[in-house]
Amino acid sequence: MKFALCSAVISACVFSSVAVAHHNGTEHGHHDMHAAPARVASTVKGSDQVRVEDCWIRLLPNVAPSGGFFVLRNQDKSEPVVLKALETEVFAMTMLHETTEKNGMSAMGMVPDVIVPPGQTLAFKPGSFHAMLEKPVAGLKAGQQITVNFVLGTGKKLPVQCTLKSPSARKFSDQ
Repeated sequence: MKFALCSAVISACVFSSVAVAHHNGTEHGHHDMHAAPARVASTVKGSDQVRVEDCWIRLLPNVAPSGGFFVLRNQDKSEPVVLKALETEVFAMTMLHETTEKNGMSAMGMVPDVIVPPGQTLAFKPGSFHAMLEKPVAGLKAGQQITVNFVLGTGKKLPVQCTLKSPSARKFSDQ
């Protein structure tokens, strides 16, 4: 029992140190989540005929970025939908990210936008496309609803209600 408790405390300390070092601008030898995107932004404006479903945010402690997940349904059968960014008043910084795997190693990086082909659906989920939200306002709690504006290539900002969930949530239906 003492061993398990000690291991948990040591793990928490290591995670906190890495997260704090990262957010204080200190390199910690993993990935740079704030590096410039690996590809250039699309010049396609696309359509604004999109529906956003099942939007939720895994709310983590202030030192760690929270993850945003949702489903984009392109309702336009002839043009793509281009998601450029997310904006919200309750997080100071938001970024679009993609998790990829190369040679058995998982890597996460920023993307300048995400394109959903005509008539297609794209799920932003853990281990795939997702949003990173940093520097939350004080007092946020799991179960709250917040407004997130989805910024499209057309310039339109689509307001969507997103549910804040606990750190243990892995999908929309989780608490």
